[in-house]
Amino acid sequence: MGAEFDANLQRVLGAALRDLGYVLDDESWGVGGSQELHKWVFDAPLGQLVVEAETYVGLSISGPIEVVSAVRQQMAAERARP
Repeated sequence: MGAEFDANLQRVLGAALRDLGYVLDDESWGVGGSQELHKWVFDAPLGQLVVEAETYVGLSISGPIEVVSAVRQQMAAERARP
């Protein structure tokens, strides 16, 4: 989705998840060498999503394709708001 430190991307993703009814189910954090990994698991009626922010990899979202598509559409709508 983008850089793991992109605050605007994180804001837009958070707003999209809230709009779609997602709630945080679990989160974890770890370090391995120079890599730092944050992982969040979200649940909603649409299905479970996993969001990861990893050094050198960036911010990613995974889950059923229909759910990821719904989140991407909601993110586009969030970006379009004045």
